[in-house]
Amino acid sequence: MCSKLKHHPVMVDEVLSYLAPDKSKTYVDCTFGQGGYCRKILENTECNIIAIDRDKDAKKYAELLKKKYPKNFIFNINNFSRLDYVLKKNDIKKIDGLIFDLGISNTQLNNPDRGFSFSNNGPLDMRMDVESLNLTAKKIINEFDQHNLSDIFYYYGEERNSKKIAKKIIEFRKKKKISTTFELVELIKKVNSYKKKHPATRVFQALRIYINDELNELDITLKKSLLLLKKRGKIITVAFHSLEDKVIKNFFLRNKEFLKILTKKPIIPNETEIKINPRSRSARMRVAEIL
Repeated sequence: MCSKLKHHPVMVDEVLSYLAPDKSKTYVDCTFGQGGYCRKILENTECNIIAIDRDKDAKKYAELLKKKYPKNFIFNINNFSRLDYVLKKNDIKKIDGLIFDLGISNTQLNNPDRGFSFSNNGPLDMRMDVESLNLTAKKIINEFDQHNLSDIFYYYGEERNSKKIAKKIIEFRKKKKISTTFELVELIKKVNSYKKKHPATRVFQALRIYINDELNELDITLKKSLLLLKKRGKIITVAFHSLEDKVIKNFFLRNKEFLKILTKKPIIPNETEIKINPRSRSARMRVAEIL
């Protein structure tokens, strides 16, 4: 099976090494996706895992894992910022570890109907939770003014050509509504040239983060983790762009009186992993422990 379609949990061995799961303990996977981390942990340790995902498409993968580990695995469809509610619902007061894989899952990326990928043509959507969120990429691209578009591309995607791209979108939509991912990609290509990254990478990242309020969700959950983790409980994060990594790094530094930072510098995937799974190349792993 090609690496594009196969699910590869990023730095899974490193995650397990820092988590050091024990059979008597309870862990939370805040971003279940296709369940790569959960599966690997349960294969190695008879511990308990609470998994969370806001995307209902993750449920089919969770059901497979539940069949195999009925006593040790619980899945919840929810935003991970509601971690405290999920634990209370499952009669759990404190946990021993939290895992965040903040990358978009292959389930989402490889499904053109979700609109996350600039490599597949589909509707401009990008909602992680299609039932509770009303704001779509199509609405933003066709209805937001030039200033707001530019701000979103710049602040959430770190796109240097944000103003030029926003202007190009405004000019085009006067003639025709922009409805598909490829229509948006073609407009971006008129401003951005190919370098190391696809020219639409930063704009698509910005739209996804803005629509799903990802940075705020992460910040809320990290703050809650201080109250929900036991002493020596671990926070393990795998981020895929500098904005997320900055939120995590700053949170760890601000809370040094409560946390021991175990990764002085972020851990990055080795060359072998990047070759097998090119999407892992931008991953940055950070770990802290409750004092």
